[in-house]
Amino acid sequence: MNEINKNLTKKNTIFFSIIFLLIIIVIGICFFFKNSSEEKAMKELNYAQQYFYQGSIEKALNRKKNQINYLGFLGIASKYPFTKAGNISKFYAGICYYKLGDYKESIKVMKNFSAKDEILPAVKYGIIGDAFTQMKNKKEALKNYVIAANIRENEITTPLYYYKAALLSFSMKKYKNSKYFFQKIETKYPFFCIE
Repeated sequence: MNEINKNLTKKNTIFFSIIFLLIIIVIGICFFFKNSSEEKAMKELNYAQQYFYQGSIEKALNRKKNQINYLGFLGIASKYPFTKAGNISKFYAGICYYKLGDYKESIKVMKNFSAKDEILPAVKYGIIGDAFTQMKNKKEALKNYVIAANIRENEITTPLYYYKAALLSFSMKKYKNSKYFFQKIETKYPFFCIE
């Protein structure tokens, strides 16, 4: 009986050692490919950003998948979805769609973008609010402006989105809400001004 237990223990040890080794190998391979993908995605992102900052929105987005030497924001987001460059490409693609007047697609793409810094989460919901405003969906626009104002309180985005929420509330004849948002700006952000 003791001999059987020793053999089982030895077999279990070998089995778990092999499993552990396989896990280490798989993690190593994933890490290698992720780093390699990140580099390629960043190179592609640089090309698309150049077009974006030149004002060539269609070329930056490359939604028609033109036979050109770069992917564009849409291609980067789909080919490298688990990279930082793939994620930020969703943000840029959302802005591109907004500038092209495709507000539904802008909202859809922007909702798939995630950020954890101080500014971009607010800008994400602000752009979604702007897109809903353009689509005359004031209720959804207001909801997103309030989220944008509150998601990461700071001196830049918070008063801006409270301001948009105040103006939109006023246009919806929700005067108490409008007054509330203006008072928030006045008391917490007295140096905020719109030119």
